[in-house]
Amino acid sequence: ECLPLKTLEELLNFDAKKLAPSSAIEPLRDRVRTPDGPRTLLCHDMMGGYLEDRFLQGSSKSDSYRFHHWHLIDTFVYFSHYLVTIPPVAWINAAHKHGVKVLGTFITEWESGTMILEEVRNSQATQKVATQLASVAAAHGFDGWLINIESALGEDCGPFLEVLLSAITAETHRAVPGSEVLWYDSILASGKLDWQNELNELNGRFFDRCDGIFLNYGWTEEHLERSARFAGDRRWDVYVGVDVWARKTKYAGGYDTYKAVAAAKKHGLSAAIFAPGWVFEMEDRALFTENQYRLWNFPSGCSRRCKFTTLPISTTFCQGFGKKAFQDGKVVKNEGWFNLSRQELQPLDQGRGLCDGYGSATICVEDGFSGGGCLQLEFKPTGDTPEKEPYFRLFECELPLEALRVSYTFKPAAVADDAADEEADLALVLKLREENGRCDLILGSSSIDGTDRISVRRIGENALENSSDGPRSGWCTRTYLVQHMGCVQSSASVEEIGVQFSNKRRHQRCFLGRLVVERPKSARREPEDLTIAAKRRRLEEPQTS
Repeated sequence: ECLPLKTLEELLNFDAKKLAPSSAIEPLRDRVRTPDGPRTLLCHDMMGGYLEDRFLQGSSKSDSYRFHHWHLIDTFVYFSHYLVTIPPVAWINAAHKHGVKVLGTFITEWESGTMILEEVRNSQATQKVATQLASVAAAHGFDGWLINIESALGEDCGPFLEVLLSAITAETHRAVPGSEVLWYDSILASGKLDWQNELNELNGRFFDRCDGIFLNYGWTEEHLERSARFAGDRRWDVYVGVDVWARKTKYAGGYDTYKAVAAAKKHGLSAAIFAPGWVFEMEDRALFTENQYRLWNFPSGCSRRCKFTTLPISTTFCQGFGKKAFQDGKVVKNEGWFNLSRQELQPLDQGRGLCDGYGSATICVEDGFSGGGCLQLEFKPTGDTPEKEPYFRLFECELPLEALRVSYTFKPAAVADDAADEEADLALVLKLREENGRCDLILGSSSIDGTDRISVRRIGENALENSSDGPRSGWCTRTYLVQHMGCVQSSASVEEIGVQFSNKRRHQRCFLGRLVVERPKSARREPEDLTIAAKRRRLEEPQTS
C-alpha cells in the first residue's frame, strides 16, 4: 500500500533503492492545452487521505471517491496533514493517462512543524531535505511538490526559507524533468504566519524561487486585481485558492464553485480548487455519481481545451470501479471493486444537459464490455422542438490522419417509449481538418459513396488481427481502416472524435463499451474491400468553438 512519510527521520533516511521495483507507474501522456492561459489545479484533501486509494491492488469498496473530469484540470495535488504526502499510485496512474501532472505535499504545521524546521536549519540539512524530496518524487513517479509551511519561525527565517525553497525547486527539476514546485501562501519572511490571500511584496520573494504560488482562500476581487498586477507576465503561475466548502470565504462554493474559478480567470490568474471531496462527504452518497456530474459541469470559459497528440487512444470508459467486472461483454466477477489504476480515458462530454439539453452521457455499471462498466448515451428529443444534433464529444485531438485503424463497440438499449421497437444505431465521427476546410467522417452502418481524398474501408472478420464483427452478448464491434490519399504536405488532421445517433427525432439509448484509434500494423496493407460505411460532409471553413 502507499503511505506517507510522517517524520523528518523517515524523509532523511529514504532510500529509493529499497523500494520494490515496479513498472506499474503510468508515464505522463502528452497533450496540448489551448489556448495558452490560466490553468486549473485540483487539490484533493479528503478525510485525512490514504483511504481505499492507498491499496496497490485496489479494494472491494466500490462506492469510494473517484474523479473523472480530467480534461478540466492541468495539475492534481494529493494533500494530507502528514509531513511528506506521497500520492498513491492509483491517482498517479489515472492522472497521467489523461496528461495531468501529480504533485505531493510537504507540510509543516504548528509547534511540531516549527521543531522540524528548526532541526533542518540547525543541522544544516537544507540541501539534504531538498535532495530527498526530489528523490521521493522521482522514485514514486510523480511530478513535483506543493510546499506548505504553516509553522511560525523566528524573525530571521527569511533567508533559510528562501534557500530551502530554491533547493527543493532546483533538485526536483533536476530529478524529474518537467516537474513543478508550488509555494502555499502562509508564512512570511518575518517568520509570522499571515495568510495574504494575494500575491504581494510580502510573499513575492517565495514566488520568485519556485514555479508558482497557491493563494489562500479568503480573497476578494481587490486581492485578485492586485495579484494580477504584481505577477506581471507570470499571472498564470498564481493559483487562486478556491475552497469548495467555502469556509470563511467571500464567494460561494459547492455547486457554484465554478463562479470563483471564473473570477480568478477573469483576471488572467490560474485557479486551485481545494477539497472537491465535499460532494462525497457532505452530499447524499447514494447520489454521488449524479452530484459529481453536477459539480464539474463547468462553463467552457472555465478551462482550456485538452487535446491528445499521441496514439493509441484506447478506452472502455471504465472509471476505476464497478459492481461487477466485465470481459468481452460477459460478467467475469460478480462483486464490487475499486481501483483507480484501472480507470481508462474519460470523455469530454459527461453528465446531463448535453445536445442542447436533450442528451446525456453517464457511467453505467450494470452492463459493460470490459472493466467495470460502459458509457451510457441517451438522446430524448421532444416533438415540439427543432431538430437537435444527437452528437457527443469524446476526445479532442491534434493528430495527423495518415492511416488509422478505428474500432468501436456498442450495444443498443431499449427505451420505454420506443413504440416502433427500432434499435438505436450509433456512428463514430472523426472531425477532420484539411487544407481547404473541415469535414466530418461518419463511420456507421449506412452504405454510401466513397470520398475523393480519404479512403474508408470496413475491415472483415479476418482482415486484421483481433478484429470482430457481429453481436457478442448484444455488443457489436465495427472496425475501419481510414487513410488519407493526399501528399504529406497536404495531409489531413484529426481534431475531434465523437459519436452520434442516426435518428434526430427519436428517443434513443446506447451503451458505448470500447473505442480504439491506432495506427494499423501495416499502413500499406490493403484490407478486404467491404461495404464502405462512411459519409463525408463538407463544413464551412473554419469555425471556432
